[in-house]
Amino acid sequence: MSYIQSLTVFLYVAEEGSFSAAAKKLELTQPTVSFHIDNLEKDFGCPLFIRTSKGVSLTIYGKKLHETTRTINGLIAGTHQEIQAMAQGSAGRILLGGSTIPADYILPPLIAKFLKDHIGLTVSLVTGDSQAILEKFNAGEIPIAVVGTKPADTLISKPLWQDTLVLAAHPDFKTYAQDSPVQDWLLSLPFILRKKSSGTARAALDALVRLNIAPEQLSVIMEVGSNQAVKAAILNKIGVGFISAWAVETELKSGQLVTLPLPGPAIKRQFYAISRQPLFPFCLESFWQYLINENSAPQLLPDCGHHS
Repeated sequence: MSYIQSLTVFLYVAEEGSFSAAAKKLELTQPTVSFHIDNLEKDFGCPLFIRTSKGVSLTIYGKKLHETTRTINGLIAGTHQEIQAMAQGSAGRILLGGSTIPADYILPPLIAKFLKDHIGLTVSLVTGDSQAILEKFNAGEIPIAVVGTKPADTLISKPLWQDTLVLAAHPDFKTYAQDSPVQDWLLSLPFILRKKSSGTARAALDALVRLNIAPEQLSVIMEVGSNQAVKAAILNKIGVGFISAWAVETELKSGQLVTLPLPGPAIKRQFYAISRQPLFPFCLESFWQYLINENSAPQLLPDCGHHS
């Protein structure tokens, strides 16, 4: 027996006051209506209606079921509306993963713009280093993510924006980068590095290799888990470190930090968007299309992405 169907029949009988009137409204036969009511009474183990020649009225048990059934119908109607809104993309929650630089600096203004145009949606942003976000994505915990490490070819991905890494230092360290060969003064500096699972660390170590410097040659004084920790350590003169220009834009402009010049082109890395298709509810697909078609990230102030 379908409770939903039987409760609907029950509600009509209660509100029409007769089996025949309910049958007519529901376009059912009267024996079918009686079948549903009899089954409900057997299931609850008590009479739901007082039957008279003039019609039916609710017993105390029927009144309780009538109250509950109206609540259930309201919940079902509300759920129906919510599901329709989700299917149409006008309601729902977007679960998004972002590695630290996109999550802290690039995604917030883009999310704000999207939400302004899509009233009724909400966003939950999960942050971590690139490896941690990729692991959550591969585990099925997040359907869309933006990371600073190239995803596996088997994943659906789209290159988005580029990041510029700088070798940032407190102004007191500026005298190190003078006339001596870059390998000499780099190896004399105390370094603060991100954990190797971060996209920033991988791009920085690759750049050092191009300068014929192996990672194990560095004097690493501190290893940290975030760009904010790198910046704080540099500001406190613990050492120098590779960091995204996004993360130190304000400090470079104010002179609290400087960049130490390295030979060759600027150190760049690519951010990628990844998704698990198909994307449901529809709001996820809408955000994915917005993300991959939004080619402009917030702009850095002039010269913040260059070595000085």
